[in-house]
Amino acid sequence: MNPICDHHVDCCVFSTRLGWMAVARSPNGVLGITLPARTAESALDRLCEKTRTPPNVMHEMAESAFGTLPARLSAFIHGHRTDFPDSIDRRGWTGFRSRVWEATRHIPYGETRSYGWVAAAAGQPMAFRATGQALHHNPVPIIIPCHRVVGSRGSLTGFGSGLELKAILLALESKSVVSSANL
Repeated sequence: MNPICDHHVDCCVFSTRLGWMAVARSPNGVLGITLPARTAESALDRLCEKTRTPPNVMHEMAESAFGTLPARLSAFIHGHRTDFPDSIDRRGWTGFRSRVWEATRHIPYGETRSYGWVAAAAGQPMAFRATGQALHHNPVPIIIPCHRVVGSRGSLTGFGSGLELKAILLALESKSVVSSANL
């Protein structure tokens, strides 16, 4: 039995300027987030796959039922500096993946770190490939900003949603940091 499915799972799908996003939550916190997709249906399909939750267990809710999270995700996609202090449902997280995701969550806005840096922060400095695999399975992108992890020489590598989207997300943060510095 999937431990995620033993509770009520709410979800919402919403439009951003880059496409449709979906968010799922359980009573324990945010369970999954999808990066922008072309259609609402594909965002919801990705969410079910990401959270390993059958569609019949998902209860679609209005954006407003999720508090400010959808609005903050949309603001982020529009290039506004946004914080995500949201609690995350960590059930099912394994030791190494959990450490990788936690280290990645602490990469400051507008900055990048290498896979090797994240591996070392997760306690296994030589596990940069395993770090990449852990980030590929990140359940809550943007809250855990896996787009901020780059190759050892700063190159854009390894992003499940495509390097073009990774570049866009990094550019959005870079633009926001520059704008904040000019205030």
